[in-house]
Parts: sequence; C-alpha cells; structure tokens
Amino acid sequence: MCILLATPTALSAQTILTLEEAYRLAPENSAIAGNEVLLETASELRSENINTSKMPSLDLKGRASWQNEVFGLPVDFPGVDFSVPHTNVQLSLEAGYLLYDGGLREARLALERSRLEVDRQQLQTELYALREKVEKAYFGALLIQEQQKLVELTRKDIAAKAEQLESAVRNGVALESDLKKLQVELLKIDATLEALESDRRAALAVLASLTGLEQGETPTLQLPVFEENLEAEWRRPELALFDLQQQQLHAANDLTAAGRRPKLSLFAQTGLGYPDPLNFFDDEVSPFFIGGLQFSWKIWDWGQADREYQERSVQMLLLRNRRKAFEQGLEHQRGRFAEEINKWKAQMAAAEKIAQMEADILKQVSAQLDNGTATATDYLLQSNAELKARLNMELYRIQLAQTLAAWHTWAGE
Repeated sequence: MCILLATPTALSAQTILTLEEAYRLAPENSAIAGNEVLLETASELRSENINTSKMPSLDLKGRASWQNEVFGLPVDFPGVDFSVPHTNVQLSLEAGYLLYDGGLREARLALERSRLEVDRQQLQTELYALREKVEKAYFGALLIQEQQKLVELTRKDIAAKAEQLESAVRNGVALESDLKKLQVELLKIDATLEALESDRRAALAVLASLTGLEQGETPTLQLPVFEENLEAEWRRPELALFDLQQQQLHAANDLTAAGRRPKLSLFAQTGLGYPDPLNFFDDEVSPFFIGGLQFSWKIWDWGQADREYQERSVQMLLLRNRRKAFEQGLEHQRGRFAEEINKWKAQMAAAEKIAQMEADILKQVSAQLDNGTATATDYLLQSNAELKARLNMELYRIQLAQTLAAWHTWAGE
C-alpha cells in the first residue's frame, strides 16, 4: 500500500539522493553532455588542417591555349625559318615549401585553441543552467516527502489514541461515536497519504528526467545544509566565458598581425610544354624545369588590417559592457537574497514556537479525552492544528534551504 511506502522506515531503506549528487548527475544526463568530445574532435581536425601549411605542396597543372598573335623577329634572315605556333600546351608538376610565414601558422593555431576554450566554457555555462531546474524539482519532491513523514506521524498518534478509545468503549467508559470519529479521520489521512505518494512519484519523475535516475525509482532526499556567506565573490561560469572571449579577440589580432608579415618559400616547376616555354626557338614538345626562392610582402592593404583592429576594439568594449551589466545584475540580487533568507528564518522560528505550543495543547486535550472531559472532535481539531503548525514549520525550513541553494547557484559556488 502507498501508506507503507510513505512511512519513515520504508523511506530510510531506499537509496539516498543528495542535492549535490543531483547537481552532478544532471549535466552527465543532459543531451549536450557529449558535446565537449565533439568540440575537441572538430578542433583537432581544424588544427591538423592548419598544420598542413608547413608541409610541402605538390600540384599537377595543365593548360592549353590559342593566341591570335605570336612572337616574331622584326626582320627575315635568309635560310632561316623562324615561326612560333599559335597553340600553347603545358603539363607541369609544381612543388612549394614555405620557409617562413611570419608566424601565421602559430597565430592560427593559437586562435583555434582560444576558440576551443570559448566553446568549452559556453558548454559549461549551458550545463550550469541545469542547476536551477534541479533545485526546483528536488525541493518540490523533498517538501512532499517531509509532508508524508509528518502526516504519517499524525496518523500513528491518532491510531494509538483510537486503540485506547476502543478499549474504553468496550469497558463502557467512552462513547462509540468518539471512536468512529477517530476511525473516519484515519481513513481521511490514508487518502491524504495516498495522494501525497502519487504527488511524490510525479515530482521524482521530473527529477529522474533531469538526473537520469530510472523512472519509478523513489530515493530518499536529504535536506541540504548551506552556509549563509552572502559576501562571497562571484564565480559564475559566464564570467570565465567573458575572459576567454576577450582572449579570443586578442588572438584574432595576433593573426591579423601575422598576416601582414613577409613570407618566404621555395618553389619548383617541371613538366612538358609545346612549344618549349623557356626557349622560343624550340617548337617541339620539350621538358622544362624552373626552381628558386619566392618572397612576398603585402605592404599596402588599403587599411584593411587597421579596420580589423578597430572592429575588435569595439567588440572588446561591447564585451566589457556585457560583463559589467552581468555583474551588476548579480549584485542587485545580493540584497534580495539577504531579505528572503532573513524572512524564512524569522518565519521558521515563529512556526517552531507555534508548533511547540500546539503540541503542548494537544497533550492536554489527549489527557482530557482519556479522562472524558474532552470529545474526539476536540482532540481531532487540536491534532489538525498541531499538524498544520508542523507542516508550516517544515515548509519554511525547506524554503530557507531552497533560497540558500539558489543563492549559492547564483553566486557560482
């Protein structure tokens, strides 16, 4: 029966799930949990492509053309027939090796590493956002669990009082109607426990979908204990993301600077040509070879690099403003959390006193019922009042813990 499942004995025999464990399980169970491996794989592939720039290049090229005018001598020499064909055909194999690239490859690799770190931190930021969902589901299920315990304790007390009253009815010193009132109340409590168990399973199903627990598993939840350090420094993953994005912009500037430096490379070209591309007087299919050093330096780019620097300077300013706005948003919530924590502490302290007073009154009414100076109705009214006070105390206790958990999540601790 659901009532048995709701008893403290049954709960303690089940698996215990703490909030910290739920925090840990949620990112592992997320659909994007495996994205870090994919990001690293993609980055490795891009880095390998960048590294190929230091490897020798080898290209096979072919060309065929026809031209309406060709090279000729200004005068005719007797006995000499000089003519250049209008058709030109070449097939060549070209090789190159970059000796110095001005640090371009290293700058591209540095930018790629920076990009990977930004992508990783962005993923961590998205996974960190799961904490709020976990907290909502966890504390919702925890509140129902604690309500079950309190209602079960009330049921146990009423059941014990019903047994005493049943004996008194048999001995003719108590009214049977008082006994029936207690029995009716027990049936109502059983229905309440059944409804609470259904609500608890529904809440745990939400928690299971976030943490990866098996559906139908009903672990016991523990109330977490947090420090009230409201002066803690911000450690949100978004702040680290801002820093990494700033570093990425600096790496992009380094890449632009490397692109402006001189380049030096070796080159070689060999192949067949018709006519010989190196000898105007050879109009046969002839082999040829060219090799040497090649130097390049883009000394004027019409201000393109300067505009790239200026654009990134603007991006850095935008990034600083976004970070400042984010930190201001965090700071604005510090006071709100302090007020809420103080509110729940005051409510819990008051509810604790009320619950103790209601419990004392219940003891008196219980003794009066035993002596026949109070009715079962009086006893049930006071029992419900005492239960309500304990439920309120538990509600405020859980609300306080949930607010503290939310503060630690907000602070990034």
